[in-house]
Amino acid sequence: MNNAEKNKKISKGESTRRRILDCAARLFAQHEFHEVTVDRIVEAAGVAKGTFYVHYSSKDELIFEFISDYVRRVDDTYWEYVQAFPAGSSVATRLLGLIEIITDTLENTIGIASMQTVYKLLLSGAANASFVINYGRTLYELFRTLIQEGQCCGELTEDMSAEELAQHCAMAIRGISYEWCVRYPDFSLKDQGVAHFRLLLAGIVINSRAC
Repeated sequence: MNNAEKNKKISKGESTRRRILDCAARLFAQHEFHEVTVDRIVEAAGVAKGTFYVHYSSKDELIFEFISDYVRRVDDTYWEYVQAFPAGSSVATRLLGLIEIITDTLENTIGIASMQTVYKLLLSGAANASFVINYGRTLYELFRTLIQEGQCCGELTEDMSAEELAQHCAMAIRGISYEWCVRYPDFSLKDQGVAHFRLLLAGIVINSRAC
């Protein structure tokens, strides 16, 4: 097989994988995850069941890719949301606003079933979780940028680097989200998330009017 034929085969495979993912996404938008079977997905995508398992080892792996794909897009909306704050807004105010939109998105858009699946896959190692937990992710870069701004204008402490503080923010979100997953429905992710971050900010804000 020459290079042109190899590239054509790879391109066809990527196209098929994308079609399966897109069809699954449409079904997930209409039904709960447990209601969407592999049989329904392959029927919608017009592929054989064996073809599905060429690209995905299980439905859970496909769900993880679906959520990761969504996360890439939603991270960009967080940037836009923070940029829309009025000029002169403190870093603390923008960080709390960011937490509100993140927790609202997790609670009301992504949903509990999706997040429980994500944590199950993360803990089992059944799928590549590098994108979700990578500190190079767009969301974590947004935390770093805000914290660096707060440190430069004297609003936030410099006892820890912006990198370290951003990682603590990331760990806090994951921890609160996990707590929500195991205590649902007797736990409000948004209320508890904002309360937790108010405590975190109380420890690093040194001058709320500096910016």
